[in-house]
Amino acid sequence: MPKPKRFCFRIIATFLASLLALTPALACQEEAMLVFDASGSMSIARDGLPKIDTAREAATEVLPELTRSRATGLVTYGGQQGEGCSGVSLRFAPMANSADLIIGELTSIIPSGSTPLTEAVWLAALTLKNSGKPGTVVLVTDGRENCGYDPCAAGQHIAQTMKNVKVHVIGFYLHAIAEGNVACMAKATGGTYTSVNSLDELKAALRHTLACPRIS
Repeated sequence: MPKPKRFCFRIIATFLASLLALTPALACQEEAMLVFDASGSMSIARDGLPKIDTAREAATEVLPELTRSRATGLVTYGGQQGEGCSGVSLRFAPMANSADLIIGELTSIIPSGSTPLTEAVWLAALTLKNSGKPGTVVLVTDGRENCGYDPCAAGQHIAQTMKNVKVHVIGFYLHAIAEGNVACMAKATGGTYTSVNSLDELKAALRHTLACPRIS
């Protein structure tokens, strides 16, 4: 017959194990890559602020919470890396608690150049594929692809060759005429397209696309 103390310990251990089995997991099994638009048009003011300042504010408010549970990396295009269609840059691969790193990179960017978003998304997707884990790319863009690539074809190719990678696109003050140019990329991979036109809408879209889904 087990001793009383050992018997109580076994009961407690069994209870805790059952509780953990029923509790949704909070840590993401999936990683994420944020693709951030630093093209020249991000310097244009909307609602009294340059769009890049609004995007920085949104990132500063939501990323500290989101990156605690999901390893997140950063790709940018435009900015200080060069003019025209150059400037696609892998800042870093997915890392836990990367909010400060992301915010620091975004703070240092001076918008310039065109919008090679297809190349940037491809680089982010390839980074996730090379990690060997399922992943999500979240593209924040205020413009359409204008560097000669086809976002729709790129989305289809990602879907065919990187089956564990999904692309979400956030159109940030993006003209309705240009939405189809990027929405098809998301649709091809099983992702979503969201149109946002304010700070609060951008924060909500980032939370929705980067949040770690609960896994029962």
